[in-house]
Amino acid sequence: MQRLHFHGVRSVFAALVLLQVPLIVEASSITIDSGHSPKHPGTTSCSGKPEYYFNDTLSADVIKRLRRFDITVRLSRARGAEVALDARAKSSNGTDVLLSIHHDSVQPQFITNNNQHKGQCSEKASGFSIFVSALNPQYEQSLVYARRLGQALIRRGLKPTLHHSEAIPGENRKLLDKNLGIYQFNELIVLKKSPTPALLLEAAVIVNPEDESLASSSDFRISIADAIRDMMRPTQ
Repeated sequence: MQRLHFHGVRSVFAALVLLQVPLIVEASSITIDSGHSPKHPGTTSCSGKPEYYFNDTLSADVIKRLRRFDITVRLSRARGAEVALDARAKSSNGTDVLLSIHHDSVQPQFITNNNQHKGQCSEKASGFSIFVSALNPQYEQSLVYARRLGQALIRRGLKPTLHHSEAIPGENRKLLDKNLGIYQFNELIVLKKSPTPALLLEAAVIVNPEDESLASSSDFRISIADAIRDMMRPTQ
């Protein structure tokens, strides 16, 4: 009976390979790419803070939290450093997955001036979004990680934004999973040039005052970090 069982398991494994169904495996190492930099600050929040500040703050908490769970973490750039996108992508070599951390905005026509704030604000969108590139050499596994992350964020009460799928200039991204907020964006350099599975997380829409307040809280950052841990070590 044991021999027959072994052959049965081997047959199932072969069938999965032929169907190109990625197996669920645990990841033990990750490259965190904290988006943008002081010279390339990204978007500006409703209160006037640069995006890279939010990216670096969230990345620092994610790294600290993951290391508590004995997960090996590599940085694509040191805090405040300027590193080219190609180099960031290639820095993931030798780790299981690359995660690029960002915070989101909306198209200019949806921005409104608010005298109470130093930045530009909008209530057009709120929530997280996840991007993958079909040009990544391990696209299917990238998509597996994206789904795991989306599910983990949903379990923590967070909601995806769907505004990137709107048929307007600057958006019109292919929506792969509306329930999990997963999009396909092939030309993102850190995704398509990473030798490992790679995904990009827009953690919150910081031109939205409520989302900015959320992104500024330590509880939110811990929830994101724990969702990333769950992405790497899924419940079987």
